[in-house]
Amino acid sequence: MYAKIVIVVMSGAAMMAPPAPARAGPGEKAADQPSWVAPMREVHARFTGRRGTFAHFGDSITITLAFWTPLLYARKNAPPEMEQAFAEVKQAMRAECWRDWKGARFGSDGGMTSRWALENVDGWLKTLNPEVVLLMFGTNDLAAMDLAEYDRNMRQVVRRCLENGTVVILSTIPPRTRHAEKAAQFSAALRRIAADLKVPLTDYHAEILRRRRDDWDGAAEKFSPYEGYDVPTLLSRDGVHPSHPVKYRDDYSEEALDRCGFSLRNYMVLMRYADVLGAVWPPGSLQVASSQPAPGKAPPGPPGKAPPGPPAAPAVERAWFPKAPPLPPPGGEVIRAGSVEELFAAAGRVRPGGTILLADGHYMMPRYLELRTDGVTLRGASGERRRVVLDGARSSHGELVGISRCAGVTIADLTIQNVKWNGFKLNSDTNVQRVTIRNCVIHNVWQRGVKGVIVPKEDRERTRPGLCRVQYCLFYNDRPKAFLDDEADTARNFGGNYVGGIDVMYARDWTISDNVFVGIRGRTGEARGAVFVWVDSRDCIIERNVIIDCDSGICLGNSFRHEGTAVHCTGVVVRNNFVTRAHENGILADYTRDCKIVHNTIHDPQSRLGRLIRLVHDNDGLVVANNLLSGPPIRNESASRITLTRNWTMPWASFFADAAQGDLHLTPAAKDVIGKADPAFSVPDDIDGRRRNAPADIGADQAAATQPPSAQPASARSPSGVRAR
Repeated sequence: MYAKIVIVVMSGAAMMAPPAPARAGPGEKAADQPSWVAPMREVHARFTGRRGTFAHFGDSITITLAFWTPLLYARKNAPPEMEQAFAEVKQAMRAECWRDWKGARFGSDGGMTSRWALENVDGWLKTLNPEVVLLMFGTNDLAAMDLAEYDRNMRQVVRRCLENGTVVILSTIPPRTRHAEKAAQFSAALRRIAADLKVPLTDYHAEILRRRRDDWDGAAEKFSPYEGYDVPTLLSRDGVHPSHPVKYRDDYSEEALDRCGFSLRNYMVLMRYADVLGAVWPPGSLQVASSQPAPGKAPPGPPGKAPPGPPAAPAVERAWFPKAPPLPPPGGEVIRAGSVEELFAAAGRVRPGGTILLADGHYMMPRYLELRTDGVTLRGASGERRRVVLDGARSSHGELVGISRCAGVTIADLTIQNVKWNGFKLNSDTNVQRVTIRNCVIHNVWQRGVKGVIVPKEDRERTRPGLCRVQYCLFYNDRPKAFLDDEADTARNFGGNYVGGIDVMYARDWTISDNVFVGIRGRTGEARGAVFVWVDSRDCIIERNVIIDCDSGICLGNSFRHEGTAVHCTGVVVRNNFVTRAHENGILADYTRDCKIVHNTIHDPQSRLGRLIRLVHDNDGLVVANNLLSGPPIRNESASRITLTRNWTMPWASFFADAAQGDLHLTPAAKDVIGKADPAFSVPDDIDGRRRNAPADIGADQAAATQPPSAQPASARSPSGVRAR
């Protein structure tokens, strides 16, 4: 067994140099090695977790995808010793640690301090059990605590990691505008901790000052012509975060390392981590922890052949989430594709009514893919959506998959991820009709997972997108959006909040059903809706969706209206949805006509804005009935004629199977809402597609529903088994 390795980041004033040799070479004595080698070997001997796990505990400087992840994709002008270090790290480290181990449950989040680390480190170690951890807290501590408390907190965090069998790499923090002296003091404290506890150190603070002693601060007046992270020094214009100028990204020349703060940090951590691996792991023990697909290729193996066993389900998955029935076998022309090149070729030559079957694999997309042929289906060959991944991390475009000038396209049984702007884009301005997006995973898309654009006024009634369906999809982001995810979303426009799940304008007869949305959040908690239907959309149905921890849930319109748009939504029905902790809006009606919000369950008892259901501006003919609110009552700010009936408000999580996880199926404790719905506005089925009794229960779930003739859907079962059926 092996011990875990933790990397702690500290500030300092030492010069940067190649890491001190940690491996005893021919003729070297152990005394020639750094003082941390022998102690870390003793720690590593207690390791009980998975080999190759590398966790990063830190704040916004750590959670961002500008840190660590870019090393996997590009290393322009990298010196030979860096390429050697990268090869060793890639061989040893598990693939998920390049990108997926980011977010609060992995030990990193924006705005956090060493207090947060001390409160949560035991949980991280228990859950992740990492072999190596990079620890970097302190930038936010500068304004939150004195040096003595910071020193105590950091020492305790390091000790707990070491006691757990995790090897720690400590790194100093960067200097900070208006806190330069205190940042230097914190960095000096971290150097002392590293020496006292005999852990390896990455001295980021010292290297920044060595390279740019007099002009490290991007907030200085001399850098006023630049914006945001695009500053040619080592701190960005905010004077807090490392810089990330476009010109020097992924470049490891000396010139670039003097001008790109994140590249400098990536270089330093890579070199130190490789040194730790070589010093702590037994000689010759470095092994491939998990395979990485070659750029633009499916994983090893013949095209169409699945790798052994399915990939692990995302941590957000729950057994009770809606499950898609399998599609029938493909009809018409069938084209099989097993590489990026074959996929693009198939999209260009497939005939109307044909099917493109994608072999299981991870496809690094180099550019935007567009479908333009009527009746085409693009689907994963195995039917397992997690086994076909279209990855936009290296794409030269902000969009991933587009649909233009066609009707009847279906996209199913695959995953898209790491997209700067729009994942699936309906180019509605070209007359796109009857699109189905089904059983897909939409992961880390930083503007919209599904986007339907504005339709020109000319011939709009004919060309508005109609009869489209988005069903059985999982939309989730690992963390809130950051400025670095999307250079178009800045402090001067949307503040890092221009992100949502589904966003469609001029929709007609859409069905948005049986989807799950988790963690669609903006930088400051003001993201657009998980489902956002607006700009003269008509006769759509939004039903049986599950929304958890998104800034906004289901939004029918908003307060902005384009010229010529009097009403955002007409005849839209929102029914049988679960919404948990959507603090901006659970369900919003804003400039609607003849819409219905019925039989939904919304849970957010601590809602700071009190917007579980919010009605604002004109909503003539709106019906709001039979909804179950766990938290504040309906917030009605509209003067319109609205029917409000049998909406039950209560604050008790005990009504639900597992409210914390978003499972709002009723338990026997919910007897106050059983059979209490207004029959005039009841709907025939519940969130699981089960027939409601008469009189129906309030909310999305019918506690004693009647099983329909077809087999019980898997989504109807709660993992807790606590159901009053």
